[in-house]
Amino acid sequence: MIARPLRVGIISAAWGARAHLPAWRSVDGIEVTAICTSRPETAAKAAKDFGVARAFHDFCDMAADPDIDIVDCGTRPPLRYAMVMAALGAGKHVYNGVPFAKDLTDARAMTAAWRAAGTVAVVDAFMQAVPAMVQMKAMVDAGWLGGVFGADIAFEVPLFSAAQTNVPGYVWFADAANGASAGRNLGSHMLNLLVHFFGPVASVAADMSLALKEWPADGDLIRPEVPDRASMLLRHASGLPTRVEANWCKIGGDGFRFSVWGSKGRLEARAPVFPMAHDTQLFGTRNAALGSAPMDAITLEPDYLRIPGCRAVADRPETGLFALASIFAAMRDAIHAKGAASPDFAQGLHVQEVVEAAVRASDERSWVNV
Repeated sequence: MIARPLRVGIISAAWGARAHLPAWRSVDGIEVTAICTSRPETAAKAAKDFGVARAFHDFCDMAADPDIDIVDCGTRPPLRYAMVMAALGAGKHVYNGVPFAKDLTDARAMTAAWRAAGTVAVVDAFMQAVPAMVQMKAMVDAGWLGGVFGADIAFEVPLFSAAQTNVPGYVWFADAANGASAGRNLGSHMLNLLVHFFGPVASVAADMSLALKEWPADGDLIRPEVPDRASMLLRHASGLPTRVEANWCKIGGDGFRFSVWGSKGRLEARAPVFPMAHDTQLFGTRNAALGSAPMDAITLEPDYLRIPGCRAVADRPETGLFALASIFAAMRDAIHAKGAASPDFAQGLHVQEVVEAAVRASDERSWVNV
């Protein structure tokens, strides 16, 4: 007897439908059966446009539906909280976005609800599933660097500038009530990656500020209320020091860079903007010469470019497709009691704790324990 597919309901006709939907559909044993937006007419249109069988305009109805196994919660953090809580309350498996929550209170409540539900709950921190990152971590764990001494990670791009807003769908980043800032949004993605590589963070020092006071958008001006840059110094529980730079208004920014070094050499992952499977490259050096050591390109091994039980292709340019599919496939397997899903809500809560500690550290101009 063949078990029926796991059925997914997606809340969001924006990022959820554009990026998550094709990734879910690439995974064997998964069927996307429902989509939810805030109004009946938009829900019906989304279902038709994306070829989904059922339309919902009330996420509570979707969460309560016995024919849905997994609820994929899209949109901004304050709205996602109620969605996640409704889904967990109904005993569903949950996929939740990044930032994990608008604040620590919501993060703790969602994590407690997940533990009570006993279901699989995963966070959308898919950088760790990009093939270059997966191979990089395997090399670090295997001792390619020798003893690890430290790591720097930076995500610096002009999402917003004085000339134009390059991501008009994300002007909600300007509002503090949405739990947004460069440190909370870009920073949360990078912190999830650091925690995945090096374990929990014990303490943090930080500096955060707002430089660009206005964003032009659709003939109007958005006046942001939140820091557009964040610098964090981290001390992991292991004692390892790492550093984070997040900046969403840096013209000519270098995009994404993640560098790890040790007693035998250095590894670096690079991407032009947000790391994706098709454009994130891996470099390394064991040259100990004084000055700028050349970084050689490292070919990704075929095993890191395949996902068991999945048809996603690593070199396709769709936003996040391969990495998302990798996370979804691991979630599928965990639901069937075959391995563990990652990043889970425990990691999401810890990253939220680091983010909140960093905000305090910036305000107080001191190191803060997590």
